[in-house]
Formats: sequence, C-alpha cells, structure tokens
Amino acid sequence: MPGVPPFTPTSLITDWTARPLGLALVALAVLPYAGWLLRAHRLGVAWPWWRTALYLGAGVGTLAYAVCGPLAVHRTEIFWVAALQVGVLASLTPVGLALGDPVGLLRGLAERGRGPRRALRLLEGRLARALMFPAVSTLLAVMTVMVVFFTPWFEATTRSVASEALLYFVLIVTGLLFVLPLLTDELLPSWATPPVRTFLAFFDGLLDAVPGIVIMTASTLLTPGFPGYASGASGLTPAMDQKLGGGALLAVAEVVGLPVIAAVFLEWVRSDEREARAVDAELALAEEAATSSPEARTEHGTADGVAPAATSGLWWESDPRFAGRYGRRD
Repeated sequence: MPGVPPFTPTSLITDWTARPLGLALVALAVLPYAGWLLRAHRLGVAWPWWRTALYLGAGVGTLAYAVCGPLAVHRTEIFWVAALQVGVLASLTPVGLALGDPVGLLRGLAERGRGPRRALRLLEGRLARALMFPAVSTLLAVMTVMVVFFTPWFEATTRSVASEALLYFVLIVTGLLFVLPLLTDELLPSWATPPVRTFLAFFDGLLDAVPGIVIMTASTLLTPGFPGYASGASGLTPAMDQKLGGGALLAVAEVVGLPVIAAVFLEWVRSDEREARAVDAELALAEEAATSSPEARTEHGTADGVAPAATSGLWWESDPRFAGRYGRRD
C-alpha cells in the first residue's frame, strides 16, 4: 500500500485509513441493523440495550479496526499483522455481530408484520440450514483460513482490491455461518440442544487452532511473494514474521473460543431454568385442579370403587416431562 507510515508499537492504535472498501463494509454492517432498531422502536418492540452495544462494539468495532484501522494500514507490509486481520475477521467480528442477535431482531419485527421476511426466509431456507449444519460450517470456517494462506489468494489480496474485498466478505460470512446458529435459537436442528451446542463450541475452538499451528510450524514460506518480505518493514526475517503470523491466528482463535463457550453455556443454564419454571407451573396447575374439586375426586375416584393411583413419592412420577415413562408397572 503506497504511503504506509513506518510501523511502531503505537501504530496498532494510531494508524487509520479511510479507504472506500473499509468504509463500505462498516456501513454495510451498521445501516441495516440501525434501520431495524429504529423500526423496532417505532413499533414498540422491546430490545435489550446490551445487544446493540455488543453488535456495535464487538462486531462493528472489530470490523472497523480490521478494515479501516492499523490492521488494514499495515497488512501489505507485515505478515503477522495481515494474519491478525484474517483472524479478527474470521473469528472475532462474526462473534460480535452474532451477539447482537440480528436474527432475533428480525423475528421481533416480523411478529409485528413489519420485518424483512425475505431475509428471514433466506436464513431459514434449505441452503442456509445446510451451510449452517455444525459439521459443514466448522469445516468451511477452518478450511477458508487454510486456503487463504496455502494458495496464491493471500498474495493476490495485496495487489487487487477485488481479491481483498472477496477475502473480507468470505471470512465474515463463513464465520457467521458457524457462530450465528450457535448463539441464535431455531437455526440448528432440534437435536442441537444447549449441551450439544456447548460441545460444538468447544470442538470448534480446537479446530480453529489448526491453521495457526500449521503456519507456525511450517518449514517453508507459505507466501514467498508477500511484498513486506522484500521491503523489510517488519524488521523481522520472513520466517520469523510468518511464525508470528501463525501465533497471531492461534491467539485470536483461543481468545474468541472461551467467550463463545461461556455464552453457549449460559444459554444452557437459562434454558434449564426456563424448563424448570414451565414444569413447576404445570405441576402447580395440576395440584390446584386436584385440590379444588373434592366432589370430582369422589365421583371419579373411590365412589366408583376405583382407588386413586398409588405413587411411590418418586419425583419423576409427577413430572409432566416423564409422565407415562417411569410409572408403576404391575
């Protein structure tokens, strides 16, 4: 990139660029969500403020840092900075956008008859569900990062804006294909219960480490035509620059993995609490019905010579979830 300032430790904070590509991506992330929020406010749809904060901070904020900030400024000069940019766009930005729950916002609008139903149909269609299937989405995300560095694609992005734009788009989309259904209800098959999702998040965290480890341990230069190697802007040997790039990818993958697992685990806890409240409500209604009408008990119970069903006092005999499964057998 012409006119790149020398890299210093403060460059990771101070060096920003207003490239049209970066600004367009940020606008593409902000404007639809902002429009949906305004529409929700007008319709009286309650929306948690922290969802918006996560979307703008962790999602749009990391996107801006990657495509308009220091990572975009120095991506053609320092390999580990470029690798860090790939890691942020592939892992961190999708998580931030998903935590903003744009699908939930769309559904809230759709319930009022004012939501963009075409977007919902696209997300809930067969193709999207096939791509978001856990095994498929995980492999897509990991293999995309591998393809970036093990093919000429990465070097092409340092010379072509079109290749660079395609890279950004593919990294974000493949990241969303995995994390969006993981953090959103009803986008995964019914068997993907909260415990299963927790396992999937853990397993994905392990797989996400693979590209970084492979790049760190590579014995040859994976991108020998990277322009930063010739300029020496990093002050490192190409081999060391590449090792640091692999380390940057690995660090991002692990840093992102823990919060995702925590978020899915918390959803598991909340799901159990909701289920417990529903069961308690059913039991309370059943008990109220049984105690409020003694005449009905006499008429349908001992009056016909039929004794009430005996129970052993075991909790699962009165739990509606297990009714008929574990009752007494004569």
